[in-house]
Amino acid sequence: MNRTNILIGLVIICLCITQSGCFSVPHLFWPQKDIKTVELNKNSSQKVLIASRSSEFKDALVDKIKESFKDKPIYIKFIGLEGLKKEKDEKYNAVVMLNTCLSWDMDRNVKSFLKRHKDQSNMIVLTTSGDGNWKPKMKDQSFDAISAASKKENIDQVADIIITKFL
Repeated sequence: MNRTNILIGLVIICLCITQSGCFSVPHLFWPQKDIKTVELNKNSSQKVLIASRSSEFKDALVDKIKESFKDKPIYIKFIGLEGLKKEKDEKYNAVVMLNTCLSWDMDRNVKSFLKRHKDQSNMIVLTTSGDGNWKPKMKDQSFDAISAASKKENIDQVADIIITKFL
């Protein structure tokens, strides 16, 4: 075996390991920052968790949702997707995850959260993708899947869809 074949074999092995760990190569090259944790209406019995990465589109969407609920008697906790590791869905009436499709897969934190929680009937997964048509496909999925393109003109429409689903 020559060096070229060994190098090609190592690259293929590394790519297989990376893909099998639900951590796609694009996630390595384009890591996204999480939104900051914010809580609204702490003394309410109805509770909603919203988890998201930060982007111009997602930040505007989160702001729109915050504005819609600031005077309503609903507790809403906004966290980054990394924070999903510490959350349990049974604490919330609804869980909304704003996810980005990279490498034809959802964010690994969203995927892990969904796998940990078998009852997904109170969950909404919004996936932003280039054309806005990609939806996650998981075996025995019972969460509500929504897709959208990350375009400013879609923010009001997407926010309304999410808001009406958990009101």
